[in-house]
Amino acid sequence: MNEQERIRECFCVFIEGSLVSNDNNNVMKLFADDVMGIGMGAQGIVRCKEDLWPILLNTRDGLGNSKTEIRYSNMQIRYYGDDYASICATVTILTNIKDEQLKSHIGQCASMRRIEGKWKMIMAQATPLSVDIEDIEAYPLSFAEDEIETYRMHEQFSNIMRRNIIAIYKIDFEIGEFEDYTPTEKYSTPVTRGDRYETVLFTLANEKLDGKMRLKFIETFSIDHLSQCYHNGITDLSLDFEILQPDGKKLWQRNSLHLFTDIKGHLKGYLYLIDIDHEKHQELKLIRQAELDLATDVYNKGTVRQKVELALALYRKSGTCAFFMVDLDYFKHINDTYGHAIGDYVIRKTADGLKKIFREEDIIGRFGGDEFCVFYTGKNSDEILSQKAQQICEVVRSIHFGNNGKEGCSASIGIARRTEADDFESISHKADVALYLVKNQKGRDDFAIYHED
Repeated sequence: MNEQERIRECFCVFIEGSLVSNDNNNVMKLFADDVMGIGMGAQGIVRCKEDLWPILLNTRDGLGNSKTEIRYSNMQIRYYGDDYASICATVTILTNIKDEQLKSHIGQCASMRRIEGKWKMIMAQATPLSVDIEDIEAYPLSFAEDEIETYRMHEQFSNIMRRNIIAIYKIDFEIGEFEDYTPTEKYSTPVTRGDRYETVLFTLANEKLDGKMRLKFIETFSIDHLSQCYHNGITDLSLDFEILQPDGKKLWQRNSLHLFTDIKGHLKGYLYLIDIDHEKHQELKLIRQAELDLATDVYNKGTVRQKVELALALYRKSGTCAFFMVDLDYFKHINDTYGHAIGDYVIRKTADGLKKIFREEDIIGRFGGDEFCVFYTGKNSDEILSQKAQQICEVVRSIHFGNNGKEGCSASIGIARRTEADDFESISHKADVALYLVKNQKGRDDFAIYHED
């Protein structure tokens, strides 16, 4: 039995169980616990499964002991994702009373959800029809669609609360307006029904986001882009961003958008605004721990390699970029004489000094032991590179320890300019060659710039 047959079976068992066999126990099993809306007009309103019993009893009582036959026509089934569907049909009821057959028609629709592999009804609605009505599209199916979306929104809102939901917005992208807004006590951007979607989008981006994220945010959630995504089979989009709050603090949030089309083919969506600040900071902390040398808070060797390879691909401008190798002189002697605590102190002070000399966009790392490196992204003239190297030497010389602060240290530095052919291995090797020259020919506490000749 395929899914369509299972949906039809559930629907027919409901109709025939309540109108013919009077099998109310089996009928009750067809409904979800939070079913709503069964009955005709204002009669028989159902807000939960317990409300079904009196309606089912009254339905059959009205027919007495008369023989009843059920016929179906105009049956239609539509799916809303994998686990939701709606079904509607014209139900013709043939009742024999005193050798006379009475015929009546109802438009019956039901919204259904697959729960633990079985289709259950979450909404049912019956509408009396005249004998000559053939097209039941206008009311029952559209009603089913509205109810199923209401149920889905309620369900998703309940489930997502555990993920720190801030608000849910329902948007009609066909007309570019908000249809609904469900906030929590947390801060969110308030809207009212009929507010223009892209007006709110642009206002939020301009007031709360920085330049790069602003552009990405607008591009991701523009109506044109969303329409294209849905056309290409993409129904779910998500973007993390840091937003400025009214109190001046920044908060990591996630926009999670689910796209769908209504019965008329109009593109709609639910936009979930989620507080991810805690989990984002935990994530960034783990990333940072994996990237950094924990003793100095600069990048470890593996991260340096990755970032330098990327930087070599990005920084192609002539006359820019250089690689510095920095080695502390006689560091083993410091450790052996004054202990590892002093050695660690010297390492930390060296790292702090490098961070003050170089910019945020430069890549500072520790290769291990007493060896540091810097990938410098600025102009690489002899004058500038020499100035940077002298600053490093001065910073290291300023580190004092032992014998009432009378002891000090120095550093040897090798520098290699970036060339078009360089990768990480080649540029670090050339800096090492220059460093070797300083250690073995210049007496340390100095620097050298690599030259091919």
